[in-house]
Amino acid sequence: MMAPTHIAFGLFSTTGLFSLFSLSFHRDLPAVGAAILGSLLPDIDTPNSSIGRVLPFVAVPIERRWGHRTVTHCLLVVGGLAVVVSPMAFYRGTMYAALLIGYLSHLLADCATKSGVPLFHPHPSRCVLPGNDRWRVQTGSLAERGLMLALLLLLGLVFPLSNIGGVWRGLRYVMATQAAAYSDFRESTTEAVLDFKGRWRSSRQPVEGEGIILEGTKTKFLIAYQGETYAYGEQGDILPDKSRVESTTEAIRVDTLGLKTQAYSEWLESVPSEAFVSGRLESDRPFGPRTKGDLNPGVHEAVKVSPKKLEFDFAPRARMERLHPVHQPDPEKQGQLRQQIEDGQRELTSLQLRRPPVHYLRLREAEERLVEWKEQLSALDDSTVRFSGKLLLRIPGRKGL
Repeated sequence: MMAPTHIAFGLFSTTGLFSLFSLSFHRDLPAVGAAILGSLLPDIDTPNSSIGRVLPFVAVPIERRWGHRTVTHCLLVVGGLAVVVSPMAFYRGTMYAALLIGYLSHLLADCATKSGVPLFHPHPSRCVLPGNDRWRVQTGSLAERGLMLALLLLLGLVFPLSNIGGVWRGLRYVMATQAAAYSDFRESTTEAVLDFKGRWRSSRQPVEGEGIILEGTKTKFLIAYQGETYAYGEQGDILPDKSRVESTTEAIRVDTLGLKTQAYSEWLESVPSEAFVSGRLESDRPFGPRTKGDLNPGVHEAVKVSPKKLEFDFAPRARMERLHPVHQPDPEKQGQLRQQIEDGQRELTSLQLRRPPVHYLRLREAEERLVEWKEQLSALDDSTVRFSGKLLLRIPGRKGL
């Protein structure tokens, strides 16, 4: 057969087999090149072929010694080629597989010609497919051109299957179930997007769109949707109807932020506006939350507040800005300190006016006690709460989801 037919059949065979094993082929340019090379390589035994014209110093000696469609068209040479290029399998396994599939596709295609090929060379028998000579094609004939067009059409049909990740991912894509989406999510090594259709749990109103998957389990996804964090699943904020996961080319970006006795407003300024925050912070004193709006309007609790601790679970920056931790003082202790300060001030004044003057050490002790009580009262009156801890920042690569 002619080179274009071999290339079309080689790409069709490689795409189909790769799709069967859920291997990406359309984005793997080295594997595509290897498949094309493999589909042309058996014709290295004649200088009249496409590859023979490129490498005549190889083609001419082979043709003179063995002739066309002999030694390079047998399974023995395929086995030898697999051994010779086996280091390629450790470097890039898809290239290795594509090269051999392309080579074998050439032999299979030549079996469909009138003359067939000697697959078991040096045995002289020739293999043909099908056995009836009328159903096999003549090289360069109109029938071969029709076969090439048919192969290109089949390639166009198989290519979308490869584009979505192969046969099994194609089935999962059609099913669009939560379990199928989770299987696709587990296979993804880059940022994944959930294409979903469902209903809000609270209002039962329909909702559909795309959200970046922040975290996933078999029963629930945490997604970033319209700048907020939602739980998607049977027990989530959004009840699922159809769920599909698509991988992107964006790498998953996670940064860390360490805090050491910083005010809430200070460290919040260093968090990017598109970030989703996870982790726990400990405060230096008890506090209570002052909020502007609901911190957790849905099922998923992105922000948890306790007397001396803040916990975040993929909390969006916009939601964290609603929280203003304020120190909750102890009124009883504050009253005691104020009374101690008044008594201490009177004592100090009395000691300063006494005649004869008291010993300076006694006066100094009274002044130090007064300063200490004032500092304690000032600390209790201060509403600023400082936090320490370590946070993880999940920063989506795609904006607007």
